Amino acid sequence: MNDKSELRREMIQRAQDLVPVLRERAEATENNRAVSTDTHAEFQDSGFYRIFQPEAFGGLEMDIGLMVDLAAEIGRGCGSSAWIFTNIAVHGLINGMKDPKCQQELWGDDPGTVIASAHPGKDAHVEEVDGGLLVDGIWNYSSGVDFASWVNLQIFLRPEDGPAEHRFALVPKSEFEIIDDWFVTGLAGTGSRSIAMKKVFIPDYRMISSLTMHGGPTAGSAINPGNLYKIPFWGVGAKLFAAPPLGMARGALELTEDDIESRSSVFGAKLAEQPAIFLRIAESAAEIEAAWAVLARDCRTAEAMTEAGEIPTLLQRTAWRRNNAYAVVLSLRATDRLYGLAGMRGIQPSSHVQRCWRDVHAAASQVAINWDTQAINYGRARFGLPFQDPRA
Repeated sequence: MNDKSELRREMIQRAQDLVPVLRERAEATENNRAVSTDTHAEFQDSGFYRIFQPEAFGGLEMDIGLMVDLAAEIGRGCGSSAWIFTNIAVHGLINGMKDPKCQQELWGDDPGTVIASAHPGKDAHVEEVDGGLLVDGIWNYSSGVDFASWVNLQIFLRPEDGPAEHRFALVPKSEFEIIDDWFVTGLAGTGSRSIAMKKVFIPDYRMISSLTMHGGPTAGSAINPGNLYKIPFWGVGAKLFAAPPLGMARGALELTEDDIESRSSVFGAKLAEQPAIFLRIAESAAEIEAAWAVLARDCRTAEAMTEAGEIPTLLQRTAWRRNNAYAVVLSLRATDRLYGLAGMRGIQPSSHVQRCWRDVHAAASQVAINWDTQAINYGRARFGLPFQDPRA
């Protein structure tokens, strides 16, 4: 029996076993604006954060589709917890593609190192200097930063004499200050706070350009020869944002079905016998299954292409990103339809179905899975129009 196949099944079972616990904690997670240290510790103990970390540094180096399947389970219990899981776990993949010196610095002494990311704010400033970059200002949306020893800054460079470029650039915890500014109505429990830096130097070896992550060997392949570190990152790695909404929608469906089985209308008719209810449940369930299927198929296709040494075209990569966004559209539609069955109890902030509804809408606003953005990108690639997204 394939050891990783067995491990895969075990990890999915661990995630399923945690669902009731995460659901019990969900309201406190939301009120505290952060995932609890207990949940974080359970994710660490279960190996969830290490699914993409290189085996050379104590990681599990699993298949890319496992992130989707785990988030589909974890999100049933708590959307914010699923978001934290994927946003931390994916850095094993990103940093496994980087210079070996960077990997040694990250994991050499502590294989349990946690890495978060952050997006540039309005006053973020980046200057190219000899041997690296100098960064200054505020970066936002750093999901999981409370647990992180490092943050991968998303850097956008727009040189006059070349294409726009996106990089992931690591800064250690000693170089940034966390700003407690995460006050939101959806994904409130992710603690996605901002960080502030003052003229921090980032050496070249701690960075990787998205231009080198389109498929094929990366700098990290020198010590991590596995196919995982050769996949096209933004095409399938960005399922880190699409997978949690799938779990949220599954949670909403499960709770709605359980609720309907025990409810009657004001006239005494059992809701579980009403054809109109069947239609809503069936359509939402089908949308959720379709979302899961398209995400899983993309992962398998990308892995097969990587195994064969094929480099996906821009059109293929944008099609995968289109699918990421459409899976979220399906998850959102399914949750909206189910929320309509919640009744007056559904308007209570403590309602878990409403929490799923808020969370999936918040997730859908992430630009990497925003439908309009990714649909337009796909159209531009399909018809050969100028393409500006440096993360394609």
